Amino acid sequence: MGAAYDSQERSPPSRCLPGTRREILGMIDPWVKAGPAAQPVLWLHGPAGAGKSAIAQTVAETCAGRKQLAASFFFARTAAHRNESKYLFPTIAVQTALSAPEKRRRLDEILSSDPYIAERSSGSVELLAYLLKERSAAAPNASPPFLVIVDGLDECQRKDDQCWILAQVFRMVHMEHLPLRFLIVSRPESHLEEAFQERDLANITKVVSLYGDYRASRDVSMYLRSEFSRIYSAKKHRAVMQFIPRPWPSEDIIWRLVSNSGGYFIYASTVIKFIDEEYESPATQLDQILVTSNSSSELNPFAELDQLYIQILSSYPTSKLPMLKQILGHAIMSPVFNDKKLSLPFIHDILDLAPGMMEQTLRGLRSLVSVDFPLKSFRIKEPIATLIHASFGDFLLDQARAKHYHIDTEEWIYNMFRCAFSLACRSLDPRNCTSQPLEGQFLIFPIGLIRD
Repeated sequence: MGAAYDSQERSPPSRCLPGTRREILGMIDPWVKAGPAAQPVLWLHGPAGAGKSAIAQTVAETCAGRKQLAASFFFARTAAHRNESKYLFPTIAVQTALSAPEKRRRLDEILSSDPYIAERSSGSVELLAYLLKERSAAAPNASPPFLVIVDGLDECQRKDDQCWILAQVFRMVHMEHLPLRFLIVSRPESHLEEAFQERDLANITKVVSLYGDYRASRDVSMYLRSEFSRIYSAKKHRAVMQFIPRPWPSEDIIWRLVSNSGGYFIYASTVIKFIDEEYESPATQLDQILVTSNSSSELNPFAELDQLYIQILSSYPTSKLPMLKQILGHAIMSPVFNDKKLSLPFIHDILDLAPGMMEQTLRGLRSLVSVDFPLKSFRIKEPIATLIHASFGDFLLDQARAKHYHIDTEEWIYNMFRCAFSLACRSLDPRNCTSQPLEGQFLIFPIGLIRD
């Protein structure tokens, strides 16, 4: 019961602030309203903290109001039953049956004749097929609710189960021709991306991404302004906020927070949650975020954000962490070097990475790290990693927050210098040591930060 969009277990759910996410909602709504010729599956994907669940919630509420929502299932990694695949399709069947009396009677008949249908490996599909292929004689031309929303597919426990779910969705809409349309929301995990790229599923799927131009900086600004206004006027803060002059906070501070967010809501919502603590001064809480390092504070305003980052990083085996930290350290430190041609393309040479190794190492971090290819003029054609969230870099550089995922900049620079020096030595021909300059380019490091 806790999986539905209007479940008390999820109250209050995150939803889009009115007037925000117009571009994304404007891409989903026409797909919902389109006729049978529309692709039956829409995959909405984006990085951690991009506001995917808020969009799914808003679409669910809107479509429920228009009698278009057949069912919704919001996966949650830490919630019992909401992180297992076996509950998904029976829940969809029950919600769909409850949308119309004749469907409810039909479900009762199915379960009376076959009580264990949902326990069989293909039973969930059979259950929905029996339920939906029976048209109501009373209203043969009625348009029944048809939209099914599956949010947080990547939070289902096992990767194999996630791919199994997609296979069942394909079977329902393509092979069984069930009158359903699926909105599937998840992070762009590698195995899911590969599943959606398979020809059969790719042909019936519309893809909407929250990357790139859809980083909602304008919407984050609207959200912050709305929330700061609410906090300023809240009765629980009246005793202290009556002495704080408006406007609070200033435009500069709002845009500083927007910049820190990277265009994603998770940073902004975490900041608001910290500032809105019931027994604290909002102004003091905001000052703590702006001027006090998290390491020196007993209270961590980014605890929720840190928990998310640690959860994602924890999927990496310990043996891979040193290489992962070197690559992530490069993604953090490369802006220090003004000439990107000097610093970026040589990461593979310096770390002695085999072709494709960076992509392989970062497969589990696609929601936090973007993998791009350098310009064609660069000698190295391997991809380059950049952080999607500015706050992820802050997290990695703070030992108190990141713990054993912490990246020590001095240690990183030392290791990179050692690797670069070793690379330079290997390029020397001892038979031809002249004053001629070496071919290629060298990385220049701040000598003061090198310990050895």
